[in-house]
Amino acid sequence: MKNTIDYYYNIRIGSLIKSNNDYYFFINKEEYHFIKYNRPAEDAVSIYKLNIEMLKRNMLVHVIIPNKDNQVITVINNIPYILIKLCTYKNQIVNLTDINYMQNMTYNIEFDKSLLRDNWIKLWSEKIDYYEYQINQLGKEYPILCDSLSYFIGLGENAISYLVNNINDEKELLVVSHKRIKMNEGSFEFYNPLNFIVDNRVRDVSEYIKEAFFKDSFSSNELKSYLNNNNFSKNEYVYLLSRLLFPTYYFDMYDEIINTKINEAIIITILNKIQDYEKFLVSIYKYIVYEKKVHIEPVEWLLKNDY
Repeated sequence: MKNTIDYYYNIRIGSLIKSNNDYYFFINKEEYHFIKYNRPAEDAVSIYKLNIEMLKRNMLVHVIIPNKDNQVITVINNIPYILIKLCTYKNQIVNLTDINYMQNMTYNIEFDKSLLRDNWIKLWSEKIDYYEYQINQLGKEYPILCDSLSYFIGLGENAISYLVNNINDEKELLVVSHKRIKMNEGSFEFYNPLNFIVDNRVRDVSEYIKEAFFKDSFSSNELKSYLNNNNFSKNEYVYLLSRLLFPTYYFDMYDEIINTKINEAIIITILNKIQDYEKFLVSIYKYIVYEKKVHIEPVEWLLKNDY
């Protein structure tokens, strides 16, 4: 692989280190990663163009390096790779300050429409349809998933109906976002352009909150500080509450269990916190209505539980 990288990028590598299915090396104390590309091939140029736009704004972001043929993707043994040079800033934990930085730096940035992921109703509906089909296929192999999936499908349907019934047509701020926020993966994944999409600015905040909550790392003061420093519209609060309702945390773990055959018992960490999370959703709603003075419709069944 070392000679292959030398050939395609006209660089001389001293020592090449393999990490899982990827590779990394250093040149003049700068760190490079040769990463397997696992997104649609047609997205690669769009991601590269977005990366250039972010660099024009002097942003912290890893840099995509085209090969000698000026191609973003390099195919080796039928596997697509992309070379990136890491930005010098490193931290181990992603927080809302990092998210706020990326949002503030990418308002009104130019991007190809293929990167836009703001049609949540369609995307969520398709996901729910998939899991409704799956529930009949689980059988005896995954009894815990089989028993719990209906509840989370119900949460997902609730999130969709809440959005349908309460959103209006006003245009929202679009910013560079991530397919998923993983707070413990730190700056490496957070500034990796291969994780970028474009979406409503509440996307990353919502996914961060869910991730933090189920890892027992959530700070209500951190969230309140973020919301106090950002002037959200009524629409954005509706998006926030609906995305907090939608259980990506469960579906992601469900997919991991099915696809990698790990023990389904890991899902119990989520199941044990269902009631606490429902209480948390009520507290977020009350904060929006009573402290931020923004009237949004309640999720009736949550309030009826009288948390």
